[in-house]
Amino acid sequence: MTTTLIISEEKLREFTDINDNLDSKLLMNAVREAQDIYLQRLTGTSLYERILADIDANTLTGEYQDLVDDFVQPFLIYASYWESLDAIYMRPRNNGLLIPTGGENSVNVERNMYDAKRQAVNNKMQYYGDRLTNYLIQNEGEFPELNDNGPYWKQSPDFGPGYKSPVVFNRTTRAYHLGGALAAGLRLGDSRYPYMVYGSDVFYRGPRPC
Repeated sequence: MTTTLIISEEKLREFTDINDNLDSKLLMNAVREAQDIYLQRLTGTSLYERILADIDANTLTGEYQDLVDDFVQPFLIYASYWESLDAIYMRPRNNGLLIPTGGENSVNVERNMYDAKRQAVNNKMQYYGDRLTNYLIQNEGEFPELNDNGPYWKQSPDFGPGYKSPVVFNRTTRAYHLGGALAAGLRLGDSRYPYMVYGSDVFYRGPRPC
């Protein structure tokens, strides 16, 4: 897990309604987890590590600086906020989930309010995530790390099934048509594992036809 953070605590507080009194450690853990889990999934490991290395060396410039400032940070603000909501609103105790209200005081969670808040933040995270993905697709040639043929443990950028395969299924009939497509011998990409043929346990390195 990385110790280099792409957004600061101050920026996260500035662009959200997070209370100024909230423990900084909770926010920094949320940023770190959001980077490693959600951002790395969109950019792939190679580009993610390039960004972190440039930040560490104070050499983030050019198209990489623009990528971080205009697309990565807006996404990461809401991804970090979304990741922090459990710690902000709920703490596990022996008598269930409680909302801390200061000191040792707490009240029971109103689940509907919590879910509504979480959904509102998630909507913004999805919007900025789609924006980041579309920018990477359109400017793929500017970032060679997107096509890096690295070790299998490295994540490849997940641009979604619409980018990886020309075959798109309606959600309600996907299973029915998927079986027919596989029976016809079509090679379909599973967006969770961009270099694995659907239904197989064999990995393929580098770009492949669907």
